Amino acid sequence: MTPTTETTLRFTGDYHVPMVWLVALGLAVAMWFLYQREMKFHSGAFAWVPAACRTLAVFILVLALSGPVMRRETTQRQLGRVVLAVDTSASMKLEDAGNEARLARAEKMLLSGTTPLLKKLTETQDVELVLLRGQQTQRVWWHRQKGKDTSGEMPTSLEVQADAPITNLDNALRDALGPVTPGTALVVFSDGQHNGPGSPEEFASTMKQSTTPIFTVGFGTEVPPPDLSVLNVLTAESVFTEENLQGRVLISDSLPAGTPAQVKISSAGKTLWEQSFTGEGKGERRFDFSFPVKELPPADANERDKTLRLLNVQVAVQGERASLEKTRANNSREVALHLLTKKRKVLILDGRPRWETRYIHNHFDRDERWESKLIFDDYAEKIDDCAVQKLFPLTREELLSYDLVLIGDLSPARFKEFQLDWLVEYVEKRGGGLILIDGIHGHLKEWLKGKPASLIPVSWTSATSTSFKSAAWSLTTDGERQQALRLSDSPSANASLWPSLPEMRWAAQVKAEPGSITLANLGNNPAAVFRPVGAGAVLYLASDDLWRWRFQVGDLYHQRLWMQLAAWVAAPPFQAEDKKLSIGTDRLRYTPGEQSEIRVRVRNASGELVSQAEPRAFLLLDGKEIATLQLEPDPTHFGIYRTLTPPLKAGAYEIAVAESSSATRSDLRLSLRVADAGNPELATLTMNRPLLEAMANASGGRFLREEQAATELPNLLQSIDRRQVTIQETNLWSSWWWFGAVIVLLTVEWLMRKRLKLV
Repeated sequence: MTPTTETTLRFTGDYHVPMVWLVALGLAVAMWFLYQREMKFHSGAFAWVPAACRTLAVFILVLALSGPVMRRETTQRQLGRVVLAVDTSASMKLEDAGNEARLARAEKMLLSGTTPLLKKLTETQDVELVLLRGQQTQRVWWHRQKGKDTSGEMPTSLEVQADAPITNLDNALRDALGPVTPGTALVVFSDGQHNGPGSPEEFASTMKQSTTPIFTVGFGTEVPPPDLSVLNVLTAESVFTEENLQGRVLISDSLPAGTPAQVKISSAGKTLWEQSFTGEGKGERRFDFSFPVKELPPADANERDKTLRLLNVQVAVQGERASLEKTRANNSREVALHLLTKKRKVLILDGRPRWETRYIHNHFDRDERWESKLIFDDYAEKIDDCAVQKLFPLTREELLSYDLVLIGDLSPARFKEFQLDWLVEYVEKRGGGLILIDGIHGHLKEWLKGKPASLIPVSWTSATSTSFKSAAWSLTTDGERQQALRLSDSPSANASLWPSLPEMRWAAQVKAEPGSITLANLGNNPAAVFRPVGAGAVLYLASDDLWRWRFQVGDLYHQRLWMQLAAWVAAPPFQAEDKKLSIGTDRLRYTPGEQSEIRVRVRNASGELVSQAEPRAFLLLDGKEIATLQLEPDPTHFGIYRTLTPPLKAGAYEIAVAESSSATRSDLRLSLRVADAGNPELATLTMNRPLLEAMANASGGRFLREEQAATELPNLLQSIDRRQVTIQETNLWSSWWWFGAVIVLLTVEWLMRKRLKLV
């Protein structure tokens, strides 16, 4: 654009400017009157010129004491980049008071009228129009460099329906922005009903760090219409048949007070639990349920997987007022439940009852998927009498039945030689997971002697335990990529979260051995080191102070980290197994749109793991093959192969495996059910103003209601323009211009005096 120049005069002298001006003016006036006495005997049209020149010269010379500087400021403005992201999820088809859908109102604002908002913005900005389609984005149109770079004529309609199954205001917005450059702003047109993965607030915070403001334009009413919906069902993925299934149903209640209603759980038409209540119209409500698992109806005779059951959770208005709800599309939710035959097992061994191992044991003990055993050394004088020997697995087969072993500050001298051999075999051949937690007594250093040395991924650089005042965790590049170390849904926010957690008071000083991977540091010291060992995996932690993360937040980070580490390091679970093949998935419950991680383990005729296989997985939906997936070796676990399915739709799936590209499918099948979780878009019918405001405030932007956007948004976006400012200053008081003017004035005076015969 055409640059603009502004010229100003300022004074930088050492003397007070008004005083200098007064002195200059006073001397100039005095000079005028003195000159007039000399000129009183001369007349003519130019008789006043000498006096004027002398007076002005004196004024300019004295004024130089004020340090006059001429400042020229030239501004070259570059257009800002504005990304307009329009939410096209199913909740945007809802009609509010005006009987017009939210998406239709957004479309009208952007594309209709004599001066549509989109056209108005292109006059002052580079503009991109993007649609949010659940997890995906769709770029519709762009207009850059005053039309020199454009995708075509401005659209007159969005030509899309509000039917995306979810709203993602984190990952989808990242895709919409792409690489962020200075002078970028994001404008989000949405009702704020985020129900996908990620954290919009954390995303907004990262945008502030890159000076990219987010302006949120909210659609929808803030007054909830009469409605009843299932928000979520919190219960275990799996349960044993002899137990009670317990959980909680979360519902949204915006019914008129006193309206009769009911919440019910059923399976295959059989009611398992129900509770009547009356509407209160106060928002979220919770109903705890419990019923014996043995009351579940038996599986259908045609079902391959007899362990899978489907629960249907429903809420409904009862009686004559059943028709007053805004919509009934949000009144039910399907929940998949798996009946377990065995739990995963963890063995925890420690030299003493430390805070860390106590809390870890509590985490496993509360998790229904795990069975934990805790052994503390009692330091009995005779090894045969110590607690480790009394409680350690009695047979090799019993030890190999564990999925994870955790060893704390415990000396290998408390074990017998054959037990150490079992532990090595457990990791290297069975494929078990081992986690080592160092301690101030330094007993783990003793494991570097003998056969167990092959399990240790570090060596100690100090003979004594290392203490320091405090140190914060920091993830390495490898650690940032590791899902097990994610304490935040946002990858970028996770990296900054670790250093902000409570600091460690103690850590061993070690270095990573060749073949090991350092995942995190404490200061400059490796503190989380991982190494695959044979068919298994070993993780070493240099500090036992992680329990300090519980300060003021309880289990928020500590439990999440340990359960993720356990799932990652432990021998992977397999739900379907025979002599040669094992098939498993990362979770037991999925909702539409999610992907499942398939794990396969292959053994030869001798029962040994095969590391050079090329297995393929076949994904079948309702008996029809829909995908063939090539599995890749798992770098963490020897002999394990993994792959991800495409995003799954609701339905009954089976997974079959072939050992190689030329082999036929095995008869072994793993059943997988993707349960219909209802329509999360309709769980809440109002605009989520708090979320939209939080996103705007956290990024340095602003929240606007839809009626404000057309008039206020163009002015707000002017702030993101990129401006290149060039400043040039001339010191007039010491320049040739300034003193040249004095010389010219004095020269004119002298010539005029000569003409008037005064010299």
